[in-house]
Amino acid sequence: MTALDQPGVAPARDGEPLAVIAGGGDLPRIVADMARQRGFAPRILAVGDGIGLDWAPYPASDMAWGRLGDAFGHLKSSGVRRMVLCGTVSVRPDFRAIWPSLKTLTLLPQIFQVIRGGDDSLLRAAAKAFEKRGFELLAVQEVAPELIMPLGLISRRGYSSAHEAAIRRGFEAAHALGALDVGQAVVASKDRVIALEGIEGTREMLGRVADLRRRGRIGSAEHMVLVKGVKPTQDLRFDLPSVGRATIEEAAAAGIAGIALSAGRALVIGFDDVVREADRNGIFVTGVASGEVRA
Repeated sequence: MTALDQPGVAPARDGEPLAVIAGGGDLPRIVADMARQRGFAPRILAVGDGIGLDWAPYPASDMAWGRLGDAFGHLKSSGVRRMVLCGTVSVRPDFRAIWPSLKTLTLLPQIFQVIRGGDDSLLRAAAKAFEKRGFELLAVQEVAPELIMPLGLISRRGYSSAHEAAIRRGFEAAHALGALDVGQAVVASKDRVIALEGIEGTREMLGRVADLRRRGRIGSAEHMVLVKGVKPTQDLRFDLPSVGRATIEEAAAAGIAGIALSAGRALVIGFDDVVREADRNGIFVTGVASGEVRA
């Protein structure tokens, strides 16, 4: 049984410290709030886009890339045994352009090997580094199972056979894209693949689609679907495909008719907000398992 098949984890004792290694976006705070409801005492270690944000009421520390090697001792001194990684990191660390702390300096050979790889290799290596030092990494969906995308429609709007064909095409392309550790998102119609996500992320990909539509490269009668699927070899503890209210707004601006996610393997960040925004814009949102399309 995988972590995704189980209910959420519970603290070993009430008030057990849980480190939330937090990038930017809404997800880290949502995870911290849900962890607190489960009996954990969340502690924020802000990295990347999460640095400088207001994390109150949680105790929080910023960890610049140059002091990343200090994180292990900081977490242990706080009584942390388990942690969860979440949030956006839009810019990779450039350790050649910073002055690292002594502890980070000792890790540089390992770091330089890691940052040459794709996102999956980066995250797996980070996990290995923490586990080697006695920490246990939890998946977001273990701490906050309420965020998991269910099977089938969550929106009022359904979809047509043309949309079904677009979803199938999109998942085929997403599988090939993910096998290369490039991205998770694809925009497709029943006849063609329109856009693939690269390092720019889903938001900028949808911006490209909106621009193509404005320039007449995509006709108004071409029904487009945004598909977000897990990569074939993805470690399910990290970076699951996700949608939030902003994703719905950006999809609507691009003329997207609907969104399909890997059921049980994707996150809905702010479920009520996502459903409300999808219904307001007439966009369908559905969870798909094992390549099947189910309304």
